[in-house]
Formats: sequence, structure tokens, C-alpha cells
Amino acid sequence: MKRFFLHPGAVRFSDQPERMETILGSCVSVTLRDPLTSAAALSHCLLPVAPPSATDEDRYRFCDTAIEGMLAWFDQRRIPAARLEAKLFGGADVLVGSARNADPTVGTLNAQHAVSALARFAITPQAGETGGERGRYLIFDTTSGSVWIRPLAPGPAL
Repeated sequence: MKRFFLHPGAVRFSDQPERMETILGSCVSVTLRDPLTSAAALSHCLLPVAPPSATDEDRYRFCDTAIEGMLAWFDQRRIPAARLEAKLFGGADVLVGSARNADPTVGTLNAQHAVSALARFAITPQAGETGGERGRYLIFDTTSGSVWIRPLAPGPAL
């Protein structure tokens, strides 16, 4: 099976059997998959909301516009959003002390905005793992829809 590593700020779309992989810290990944066709997409979003100045080239860096772009790809293939399976991962508080601050962290905001963006299309993640203080290595099998997560070792104290 073909393997593809997804870099931060990107989205991968596939109509073919594939294993998509990425590494997450405070970033989040959304997996979307049509169980009938196995068409699938994986995002690697860095920030929660796109600023008004964001360009089309930047749209996959942000949770809100990345999810809109992913859903547009499925819509172009006449795959309704209601048929998609969604999963959400990442959003860790990987910076030492970031979770102790009273303000929400980037990881927390990323996860919250991804859920909100999906909800605008009546999609609720069926599974996932967000938060915590450790990054994750993610593998997404587009054929089965399975996602494997391996926690990363904690980083050095700053």
C-alpha cells in the first residue's frame, strides 16, 4: 500500500488505498472518509481560524478553512457530507507550562475550532484523541478508516 507523509499546513486527498502519516503537537488532524468509496482526506492544521488576509495557498494551515476545503473536495465527487466518517486528533499542550495558563492553549483552540467547523456541516467526529501534553504520530489507513496513534516522548524541559 502506498504511504504518504503529510507536512504541517497541508491536506492530503486520495481515491486510492493509502496510508497517510503525520506528526502532531499542538496541531490537529481531521480524517474524513467515505465508507462506500474509501475516498479520504487528512488535514494537518496549525492554527484555529484563518485571518481575513489568508490566501488560498494558506487555507489548509487553519482548521476552519482546511475543513471547508476538504468538504469541497468530497462535494466535487458527489459524496455528501452526511455520509462521511470523521475523526479528530492532536491539540496537545506540548510547551512546558502552557496548560497551566488560564487562557486556552493553541492546541485546545485548534481542537475546539475543528469540532465547530465540522459541526457547521452537521458532522460529529466519531473517534479521536485530543489534548494532553505529548505529541502524537498518526497513521490513517484510507481503506479501512482505521487510525493508529503512537504517543511521542515528552520533550526536554525549557
